[in-house]
Amino acid sequence: MPAETTAIVHDAVIEADAFSFRLAARAFAPHFHHAWVLGCVLSGQRRLIVHRRSYLAVAGNVVILRPGEVHACTPAGDSPFVWRGFHFRTGGLAAALMDGATSGQPPAPYPLLAETRLFDELLHLHALMGSSAPPAHKRSCFCSALACIAGHKQPAANFPPISRQPALEALRRHLELHASERLTLDDMTAIACMGKFRLLRAFARMTGATPYRYLESARVNRAQELLEQGLPTAQAALEAGFADQSHLVRAFRTRLGVTPGACRRRP
Repeated sequence: MPAETTAIVHDAVIEADAFSFRLAARAFAPHFHHAWVLGCVLSGQRRLIVHRRSYLAVAGNVVILRPGEVHACTPAGDSPFVWRGFHFRTGGLAAALMDGATSGQPPAPYPLLAETRLFDELLHLHALMGSSAPPAHKRSCFCSALACIAGHKQPAANFPPISRQPALEALRRHLELHASERLTLDDMTAIACMGKFRLLRAFARMTGATPYRYLESARVNRAQELLEQGLPTAQAALEAGFADQSHLVRAFRTRLGVTPGACRRRP
């Protein structure tokens, strides 16, 4: 079986990262991104977990996930999983256009689309990422994909409900803002004002991850930002709250599928 391959290319015109994966048995732990995630499944299958619901992503599917949405995936079958995807970071023009195309609601049926035209448009755009193609052509391809997404707007009544408890929201925000700090379960229960077992169950029910998994994902996101600013991997690991560089490397591979070095901002 061919070795696993992973790659990231940044495109300044689209303001996005393009991911390319060929994976075998690797699973991705629950995590989230500060980005819209779009991706095309070229071959293989994956069991995708979103909002504690299970979906089977197969060849021909387009996956769409919102910023901050906790998700995980595991292999489903023996065939290699081949993926071409995008991260449109919040704060960028591309992410703002995604917000507009979805009008606050993800496309239907959520989070998987079996839409041939969108699939083809995204693959075309992916091939242009990081290339010297004219900026106008790249933007035109992106707008064509957005038009496909806007045509699959999710009815509000069918949108997966998320119960947001103020105490748990306060903890979630604290974990993101203070990801680099050492936080114990006792610290978390004090912030949320509830007992340990209730906290663990309620937080996982709201976000799809335990507080510790959520915290480590927040640290990965922070480390990625630091790496893109040019910090050495070891320094980024410590400033993001990891024990050492090897801890950061493991966390990256189980959530992003790549090494920290691959996340340095490319020109």
